[in-house]
Amino acid sequence: MHSTATDPENAPASANDDTAADQQNAATATIERSKPHTRHRIFRCLRPDWLPFAILWVVASIIIVLLTISTHPADSTYPLRYGGGTFLVDRAQYQRLADAFLHGHTWIDVHVPEWLAAMSNPYDAQARGAEGTASGDPSLWDWAFYHGRYYCYFGPLPAIVLFAPYKALTGTDLPTAAACAILAIAACASLIFLVQTLWKRFWKGTPRWFAVLTCTAIIAASGLSYLVLVPWFYSIPMLASLALAPAGIAFWARSADDIGSAPRTGMVAAGSTLVALTITCRPTFILTAVFGLILLWPHIRSHEILSVRSRHAIQASLAAIVPFLLAGGAMMWYNAARFDNPFDFGATYNLTSFDMTQRYVSPQDRLFGAALLLFAPIRFTCEFPFTADVFATDVTNPWAFLILNRSVITEPTVGGIVALSPICLLTLPAVIWLIDSRVSHRRAEAAGTTGMPTVTSSGMQSGKSSEVSSNSSQGTSKGMSRGMSRSCTIGITCLLLVGVIACIDSSIVGANARYMCDMAWLAVIGTMCLLMPMEAASRKKGERWLTITIVAFLVLGLVLQALCLMTTGRYEAWNVSNPALYAWLQGVFTR
Repeated sequence: MHSTATDPENAPASANDDTAADQQNAATATIERSKPHTRHRIFRCLRPDWLPFAILWVVASIIIVLLTISTHPADSTYPLRYGGGTFLVDRAQYQRLADAFLHGHTWIDVHVPEWLAAMSNPYDAQARGAEGTASGDPSLWDWAFYHGRYYCYFGPLPAIVLFAPYKALTGTDLPTAAACAILAIAACASLIFLVQTLWKRFWKGTPRWFAVLTCTAIIAASGLSYLVLVPWFYSIPMLASLALAPAGIAFWARSADDIGSAPRTGMVAAGSTLVALTITCRPTFILTAVFGLILLWPHIRSHEILSVRSRHAIQASLAAIVPFLLAGGAMMWYNAARFDNPFDFGATYNLTSFDMTQRYVSPQDRLFGAALLLFAPIRFTCEFPFTADVFATDVTNPWAFLILNRSVITEPTVGGIVALSPICLLTLPAVIWLIDSRVSHRRAEAAGTTGMPTVTSSGMQSGKSSEVSSNSSQGTSKGMSRGMSRSCTIGITCLLLVGVIACIDSSIVGANARYMCDMAWLAVIGTMCLLMPMEAASRKKGERWLTITIVAFLVLGLVLQALCLMTTGRYEAWNVSNPALYAWLQGVFTR
């Protein structure tokens, strides 16, 4: 062996090479330092990774506005005849709640009939309806009533953020339809932000157009169109939660780029704040907090968060926990101020068609209601608009047997989540593939660890060389494998949450389109999180059949969601609320 460092003939060349290398490194460093500044000069939404999603958000926002204009019921008060009794419907619940906050109290300052305050059981719908008819002074419908006062049992945050400021600034009430449109546009941005984050972090190798199509299908399946087409006060807390929870999950996913790196405290705090605030809108969405544990688990395991090993770990822990303590504490105070119980949200005291204080739903009915929410079929017809209410009890409905003689409350619905989002049918094949791939991977690992070194033709043992090659190969694909694994974990968690939320919702009301909005977005996102690794593995083998299948199911779901918009029999159906538009659509499809 010889050293070029001591060779005088090679010394000048070596010095020149070192100088050239230093100059090249300096130039490369200069370029690298300039890249972030160049990127920051470009608006994030105009970057290649964001531009298609930004365009999708603009298009979706325009559609939301058009849907809102097409159906715009007034926030009126009108009598309701139900079960032989008379009630009074006031659709301006959030406007009344905003007035209450502006005047410094939690109860609603509206007229309470004397007979209602004197009733031994004001939650008896039949007796309450009869008193309303006899006195000519009916009680309000779907308001909470407690100790002689009306309350709004829906989450207070929309009233604090939207309705109260609008009333304070303009002196007039913000229309519920306008609030629904604003929150739906925000929810659309939140869902896009989440899907784009999943695509960048975990769906490695997935084409941009595929991610945009997936995002479109998730927005369509989320129920935003239904909630703006039925812009009642029921839609407000759902839309607000849809604007908060997906963005919060996305911030958690973006809080750290690599496992082993310290999570960014600001993003952890942003994610926790957005998810925690859902308890002040629709408490069911607080269950999405489980994604914080999943997405931050590598950092929890490495003691970068939820530990006291360093100042940064303490700061990150506070950023993750404090928002939940603040939001939960504020909501507990609000509940105690209204119903003398920090854990009582007031739904039990709702004046509705049955006595909520005495309502009991058997486990069998709860599971059946959840099954209807998830798996109710679509009722197709031969005439425009080609779909109808699947829960109708008329003799022409072939699916009427689903609810006959069952104690499950239903509202007009075209079909369940799986029927309206057929991409969910691929969940089972994806789970089977996931289990099979995990088993195959473990077998391969076991075979690799027990294999004996072999001898090559040159007489050298190839055991160590193959081990080095294997380690190098594993290092190359480690990031992709980790991303795929976490994508599958997210997908399974989404689907488990769907089942839990379906059981919770079915125990309250039963099955209706509005309650599907709590979980439909989770069902489609969970399915796609399971399918994306499967699709990537198929594409890596040069196969395209799975990609074509997924695209076909996604497009079919978009078509079915479009048909739902035209369905008659649902609340605020176009044939009643906008006959001119319905007649035009009928002409387009039947001419």
